Amino acid sequence: MSIKFETTLTNASVSLTSIERDLDTLKTFSRINLVAIENKTKVMSEMITSGKVSPRCLTNDTATPDYQHVPRNQPVVCERGMSDSSNRSLPRYAMMTEYTLQRKVLCDTRTDGGGWIVIQRRTKGNVYFNRDWESYKMGFGQVNSTGDFWLGNEAVHILTYVRPYELRVEISSEGKDYVATYKSFKLESEADKYRIRLGGVTSSIDDGSDSVGLSYHVNMPFSTFDRDNDQHDTYHCALGYMGGWWYRNCERSKLFAPWNDGKINYAWYTGSKWMDASKTEMKIRPLKLY
Repeated sequence: MSIKFETTLTNASVSLTSIERDLDTLKTFSRINLVAIENKTKVMSEMITSGKVSPRCLTNDTATPDYQHVPRNQPVVCERGMSDSSNRSLPRYAMMTEYTLQRKVLCDTRTDGGGWIVIQRRTKGNVYFNRDWESYKMGFGQVNSTGDFWLGNEAVHILTYVRPYELRVEISSEGKDYVATYKSFKLESEADKYRIRLGGVTSSIDDGSDSVGLSYHVNMPFSTFDRDNDQHDTYHCALGYMGGWWYRNCERSKLFAPWNDGKINYAWYTGSKWMDASKTEMKIRPLKLY
């Protein structure tokens, strides 16, 4: 009788944990929608008061002059296959609405069929990446095709929680371009410290072993200078390397490390050498399920 009771309690506990996780996600959706409504209400109030149409209603306030507008007859959703022959007029990068997040995201419309949401970009070193937990949670930088940015742990968690995604990491080093693709990618919730899940790597710079590239960091929680979640007994990796990441003991990659002399020093370990990075992009795309 007691064994059955314990089993029932265990099952109930598992169910409660699942419900709590779902509630956390719903709360996040509600918060995002509330912010969007508040922003729209503020713009409407400004227009009523001034009697003028706000420029924010006419243009995308996150876009910069280098953007081409997406033609009216072209898809406005960042999705796989958007670079086929019928969509050749699409710019390489375009701001498009991501309806799960209720916000604009930067879409790579061409690489490998297009449909990639860019979640990280570093090309100039004009954005400081040694930030606290809350900054990494909400994201920072200018989300556009020329600016450096991180979309945010919470946004990436929501996207990868709702549906399965793949990850593509692009690195430029010493005049050459390198790519690592992971057929499964997910960030767990903040309650689980935005733990990274990866699988199915294809790359010349990451062989999938636990001593190389991003694969070294599989299943690790995220760390910042004010949240030490790494496995090192005596060293605070995020504090020492001056940037957030999924540190283990400590790293074989660190794409959020400081930018020095036009590059990230020792950004990625290939198994035979460390590579500096003069450009990095991390981008995700929903998996093709059929």
